[in-house]
Amino acid sequence: MTRASQQGFTLIELMVATAVAGILASIAYPSFQGPVFKARRSDGLTALLQLQMNQERWHSEHGAYASLADLKVSSNSSMGYYELGVTEATASSFAALATGTGAQTRDSACRVLRLSTADGNTSYASGADEHASNSPADNKRCWNL
Repeated sequence: MTRASQQGFTLIELMVATAVAGILASIAYPSFQGPVFKARRSDGLTALLQLQMNQERWHSEHGAYASLADLKVSSNSSMGYYELGVTEATASSFAALATGTGAQTRDSACRVLRLSTADGNTSYASGADEHASNSPADNKRCWNL
């Protein structure tokens, strides 16, 4: 009697292949998230730079900087990854924050982007919270400078 040759995979072979695929996916997924966060960060950067232009226009007409309500600017960025806020608005300076929302909250080092202008000098900051206390090198990375 001859035995028919087996075709297909055994259960153990399928389990090993599934385990290998799972390990590869767990390594690849975090590496994929960095570029996704960086691409979404452009939404916050664009929103802050547009807010800065609106503030400068308002300042040239009224002699002082304004709140979001005065500027009639939405508190959300155009793609919705960031929430905007003006934390300070005086005659000579303003500070604005873009805080990551939704999936962008996992962008831990660059979750909050801060743009501030005082006496004509603009500064850029970033960080995990509203203090935006990253190092200069991290600020350059978050702001793509």
